[in-house]
Amino acid sequence: MRFMAQDFGLTGDRDGQHSRGYRFPFGPVCIISPFNFPLEIPALQLMGALYMGNKVVIKCDSIVSSVFEMFIRLLHECGLPMTDVDVLNAAGARTQELIEKSNIRLTQFTGSGGVAEKLARVTGGKVRLEDAGFDWKILGPDCPSDSTLVDYVLAK
Repeated sequence: MRFMAQDFGLTGDRDGQHSRGYRFPFGPVCIISPFNFPLEIPALQLMGALYMGNKVVIKCDSIVSSVFEMFIRLLHECGLPMTDVDVLNAAGARTQELIEKSNIRLTQFTGSGGVAEKLARVTGGKVRLEDAGFDWKILGPDCPSDSTLVDYVLAK
């Protein structure tokens, strides 16, 4: 926890070149999480945002929102102030309207590429994206050569 807000400094590869990073609360942030990880993804993202001092609006997929509602109730029971997190139960159009009309400074989105592209346009780029799992994969020597995965391998 104490390292979450740690700044950093890196030297460059020539005189006078360096990079500095400072971490600080954004303020109001929005988290939009998918149905397939009803607790893990939103809890991880929520707790990180809260630890950094942000006000969070969280929207979980309506199919599994009751799971996360119970987690929020547990946090309240453990002392989380009622004003630190707002849970949004709304469809995509209403969520977009909230993002457009409020002073949300950053949206964290996990889900489909199509919605991610729309959010990037709507927020003017103030969005962090975790796409739908189409990230690069490294196949080890134990991968069967007749696997259908081989059809999707990028080779040099």
